[in-house]
Amino acid sequence: MKAALIENYGDIQQLIVTETQIPTIAADQVLIKVHAAGVNPVDFYIRSGMFKDTGTHSLPLTLGWDTAGTIEQIGERVTEHKVGDQVFALAPFAKNGSYAEYLAIEADIVVSKPKHLSFAESAAVPLAALTAWQGLFTEGKLKAGQRVLIHNTSGGVGSFAVQLAKAAGAYVIGTASKKNREFVESLGVDEFIDYQNNKFEGEVAPVDLVFAAVGGDDIVARSLAVIKAGGHLISLFDEIDEVLATEQQVTYQRLWVQPNAADLTQIKDLLEQGKVQVHLDSLFPLADAQLAHQRSESKRTVGKIVLQVIAD
Repeated sequence: MKAALIENYGDIQQLIVTETQIPTIAADQVLIKVHAAGVNPVDFYIRSGMFKDTGTHSLPLTLGWDTAGTIEQIGERVTEHKVGDQVFALAPFAKNGSYAEYLAIEADIVVSKPKHLSFAESAAVPLAALTAWQGLFTEGKLKAGQRVLIHNTSGGVGSFAVQLAKAAGAYVIGTASKKNREFVESLGVDEFIDYQNNKFEGEVAPVDLVFAAVGGDDIVARSLAVIKAGGHLISLFDEIDEVLATEQQVTYQRLWVQPNAADLTQIKDLLEQGKVQVHLDSLFPLADAQLAHQRSESKRTVGKIVLQVIAD
């Protein structure tokens, strides 16, 4: 099968499309014929070697952990899926990913894809939407009527976070650049802040939760100033000393998303109800995986980047 993989860590040239073996599945796994694979910042972070000293991965490594496709084969202990099912999932980060024609994955983290979405749209969902869900609700404890400030609402995670928070009945304040204001407001934010021309600390009344879907510019530490006592601060990138948060009676968490079929099923239901929309930034064929990474690294994406492995 064809796969986009790395044999060495480094720049974009290390991502090559080559022939490799179709994976063999275990008894509790399914083999997915991949139609589309989502592209996320974590993909180029892993490619560049950010996590090479953690022992999480071995090379060669197929990148990409968002997938949507059809089940080609099921393991002998699998009962919840059948061959031909159309599915989507977030694959485990420690294993080979979805930039490939086939993916072996544990059956219990695979979910039927939203009926009305294409495979490309479905592949855009799992990692970003699960990150938003787990940040807002699992760790952030967001409830109806509460106020949440979401940083980077034009990105993949941020755009899902706005919609999920609004669907839950929260009051949503979102930051993004001025050029993305129309897009962010279309997601349903109650307040928009142009972060390039305004300091959010001077614009935001106290909130119950800050969800920082971006790093840099001391944005996480600065966010402590706008959180109510008893509130939550969730960061996807930068870390702060937990003592700083504790002193202000704020619960701080650096989030690393986990595959979770129950969470993904709830997201799928909201998608099918029309309460959450998928916004694609761009589509690339698998052969152009390098161009997809180039686009992702530009940090100019609005919505999600997807690799089209098989045309819908």
